[in-house]
Amino acid sequence: MTQYLIMCRSLTKAQSSVKLLERAGITAAVVKAPQNLSSGGCGYAVSLHRKFDEAVSLLSKNNLLNGKLFRRMESGEYAEVFR
Repeated sequence: MTQYLIMCRSLTKAQSSVKLLERAGITAAVVKAPQNLSSGGCGYAVSLHRKFDEAVSLLSKNNLLNGKLFRRMESGEYAEVFR
């Protein structure tokens, strides 16, 4: 199953994003961002496995999308997703 990460600028933004997605029926979780993906060293991300496009659209409409987007490859590496 494909994992997507939506980077967030703070833990609070990540938590707000997950709450919004869960209310819309999109399963998501707050995770500590992998060190190589977080520019500040202690970043957080929203992790989800389904409905990525729907999640991005919903977060964008609610001004909660302000970080980079990544997809985990089969190799375990992350590739940036451009919209």
